[in-house]
Amino acid sequence: MRLIVLWFLTVSMLQAALTVQANSPKLEFVEVAPGIYLHLGKHEEMGVDNLGDIANIGFIVGTESVAVIDPGGSPQLGLELRDAIRDLTDLPVSHVILTHIHPDHIFGSSAFADVEHIVAHRNFNRALAQRGNYYREAYNALFVDQSIPTSLQSTLTVADELDIELGGRRLTVRAHRTAHTDNDLSVFDNATRTLWASDLIFAQRIPSLDGSLTGWLEVMDELAALQAVQVIPGHGQPGSWATVALPQLRYLNLLLRETRDTIAHNIRLSEAVEQVAAEESESWFLFASHHRGNVTKAHTELEWE
Repeated sequence: MRLIVLWFLTVSMLQAALTVQANSPKLEFVEVAPGIYLHLGKHEEMGVDNLGDIANIGFIVGTESVAVIDPGGSPQLGLELRDAIRDLTDLPVSHVILTHIHPDHIFGSSAFADVEHIVAHRNFNRALAQRGNYYREAYNALFVDQSIPTSLQSTLTVADELDIELGGRRLTVRAHRTAHTDNDLSVFDNATRTLWASDLIFAQRIPSLDGSLTGWLEVMDELAALQAVQVIPGHGQPGSWATVALPQLRYLNLLLRETRDTIAHNIRLSEAVEQVAAEESESWFLFASHHRGNVTKAHTELEWE
């Protein structure tokens, strides 16, 4: 009986989501490495006008199954992602990897409610319980049908590393210490040495600190040691480590150094947010929207060193 109920709920959620599909955008995917398909999100704030289409999302195809990496920022986008996979291959989706809790990466989860393996950091379910309702209320207009869940809970939790076999293709999923958030995953495709870093790396768009600045820099050192041929950031164009990651390293190190300096000189936070790393303003999209928040979070962390 329980299996019948679960099947009914899954079908119902998918049918409900289909009612809003008519207004969905047609997502474009580029094969950035053999079997790895990427959709680039817009450098915009998340909202109804773009249906939450601001994060890089995609999928990886093996010989036996497909893994989705982040289903996008709205139920509509999740359905478009599912359609794109269906247009490309008849292979089943075996895994959905939720790289972290932020809504632009997880709100499309309901389109994959029938997938057996929902992979996330060991802290993900806790973070979802803590923040899920807040995020849902903030972006409630993206859910045309209110029965659609904010996100799926994980069925495979990653505490350290998890290898996923897709058939002729092994993905290594790593759980990281607190960095961008306290529930970040990265995905490394061993066949092409492609690192899907998600929001552990931002390119062109200002990094957003929601965890630990010092932890983030430590994680970036760990990611660099993987010597990936290609890095796919959570936002912005993919490329080599030097192209994609070094600008973020510059920004985060400057944020660290100058925040420590303002603390050492007893500069008030209201002044620090205007001074710290101000020269970076021309280097990033959405700098004005997020930089002050980064300084505030960094100050809160570092003042207790």
